[in-house]
Formats: sequence, C-alpha cells, structure tokens
Amino acid sequence: MRRSFLPSSFFLSALVLILAAPSHADPVPSLHPPRSPLFTRGDVWFGAATVGAVVLATKLDGWASEEAPENSGALAVHMSQGAEHLGNPLYIVPALLFVRAADALEHRPDRAGSLMRIAEGTAAAVLASSLVKTAAGRARPYQTPGDQDVMHPFSGYTSFPSGHTALAFGLASAIDQETKARWVPFVVYPLAAAVGWSRLRDDKHWLSDVVGGAGLGTWTARKVVRLARRAIR
Repeated sequence: MRRSFLPSSFFLSALVLILAAPSHADPVPSLHPPRSPLFTRGDVWFGAATVGAVVLATKLDGWASEEAPENSGALAVHMSQGAEHLGNPLYIVPALLFVRAADALEHRPDRAGSLMRIAEGTAAAVLASSLVKTAAGRARPYQTPGDQDVMHPFSGYTSFPSGHTALAFGLASAIDQETKARWVPFVVYPLAAAVGWSRLRDDKHWLSDVVGGAGLGTWTARKVVRLARRAIR
C-alpha cells in the first residue's frame, strides 16, 4: 500500500489542479434561448464510431488480455494502482468536495455552477455505464479466462462497459467542456486513458470494455454538461 502512495498522490494532485483551472463563466440567462435539437448528427457519428471501435476491439480482446498483465514491473504496478483511483468514486468525490470547499473559502461562486455541471456529467456517465453493464451481463477476464464471449444479461456479470473508464472519461469530458485553459484536454484525456490501461493491466476488463466505457462516458458527460448549460441560458 505504501508503494502506491506516490503515484496515487500524483494522479489525485493532477486532478485537483485541473479542477481548479479557469472555467467558463456561467451563461447569461436569456428571455429567448435558442432552440437546438437534443440529439444532433454529431451524436449519431460519435455513436457509430464508438460502436465500430468496440467491434474492432473485440477482435483484440484475447490478445490484449494476454499482453497487458505481462507489464508487471514494479513501476507499472504502482502506476496502475494510482491510475485506478482516477476512476474510483471513493477518490473522485472527495476531490470534487475539496475543490468546492476551496472555491467557497476563496469566494468563487462563479465556479460553483461549473463544478456542479462537472459533477453532474460525471455522475451521469457512471449511471449510464452501470445500467448498460447490468443489462449486458458480460463476464470479466479473470472469471472466464480466454473466453471474451460470455454474456448473460442481468446475470450479475458486470464487465461491459468498464465503469472506471466511463467515470474517468466522463470526468475528463466534463472538465474539457467547462474549462477555457487550452492545456487541459492534453492532460485529462491521457489521464483517463491511463485508467483504462490500468483496468487491462489488472485483468479487470477486456479491451472492448475499456473502449466502450470511454465512448459512453465521454458522450454522456458531454451531453449532460451541454444540456445543463443550455438550461440556464
């Protein structure tokens, strides 16, 4: 446990710094807000791309399941443990509360709405992944070694999609939507990808679980944040 403290601290410190990045000001309410469709052509393309990526990833599930755990050096193990925390609500929620308290102490009500939308988008990503994984009923790699095709809906198997990855990419996408700092996307998405890698390395998920979680988390959080911003215009 002590050996994983340093990478865990790095990942969580990075999260706090990113959450504290300059955010967009809350939109000014309008008497006649513009009407835009709930779902756009971009949503269709994103969904199609995600489905295609998941299908392609299923072809590599077996290979990834064999190769990822091979990266078992001490540094890889510690980094994997640290990255896992960025997809774990037990660590994310306190980080959000910490930043919220810091904003209150600094009298920054302008960031309260932004932080709330980030939390809502992330929570929506977690909820969406939980619903899908319950319905899909896919077995995890350590439950059915070498057989990625075991799927029994509502059976208690919860491999697809990866909840950790959905949370991480949901958080990254929500932060990306709510910040005006140009460097943030180049940090949040690689950190989210590290969470996905950790789930593969620890034999908790198939590659297609991670890809599905990334796509679902990104889309859900982005949609919820945009709808929340539109609601206050």
